[in-house]
Amino acid sequence: MKWINPLRNFLTPDEQKILLFLGLTILCGCFLDYFGWNPLQATPADLDSLKQVVQEDKPLQLDIRIATFEELLCLSGIGEKRAKDIIAYREANPFTSVNQIMNIKGIGAKTYANILPNLLAFGDTTNFKLAPAPSSTSKIKNKAPSKTEDTAIVNINTANLKELCTLSGIGEVKAQAIIAWREENGSFATIEDLMKVKGIGTKTLEKNKARLTVK
Repeated sequence: MKWINPLRNFLTPDEQKILLFLGLTILCGCFLDYFGWNPLQATPADLDSLKQVVQEDKPLQLDIRIATFEELLCLSGIGEKRAKDIIAYREANPFTSVNQIMNIKGIGAKTYANILPNLLAFGDTTNFKLAPAPSSTSKIKNKAPSKTEDTAIVNINTANLKELCTLSGIGEVKAQAIIAWREENGSFATIEDLMKVKGIGTKTLEKNKARLTVK
């Protein structure tokens, strides 16, 4: 006996296919529900953890020993020239301390302080720490240095950090910059060459001219 489709008088072939598809979908749903299948849903605790991870603002941590040119450009105050200088410096003198980045011309105490949170600390991090701002009392005392310090001759080619700091207007940062310059460029030929060091101009030179020598 030939089977006769009872729906053919009410639905078109396309409508019959759609009805069949819906029926199979419902049947599958009932089957899965019967066997206890349940899709995983995120719990409130999971959502809170995700929000915390997304909202965390972790600072960039660069290792200046291996950072690429593009990565160095991400540091505040570091442009293309300084990024190239950092790479050139470390190729000639591998960094042993993160603070040695201040040996590079153009990177002073202010720039270093700005980028320090984004640098990976390594080596000795105490040598170039900035001294705290002096109190008003200490400022008054510093205005009257001893006579010996005022008149002692300083050889800028051999003077150490402490000796350079006795010069007027020369603190630890500039003294270190002088040492870094002569390590990179050799001895100063004249006392006027001192102005080649960043941060030392005509005014500072004139204040100390009577105390300076290169021999």
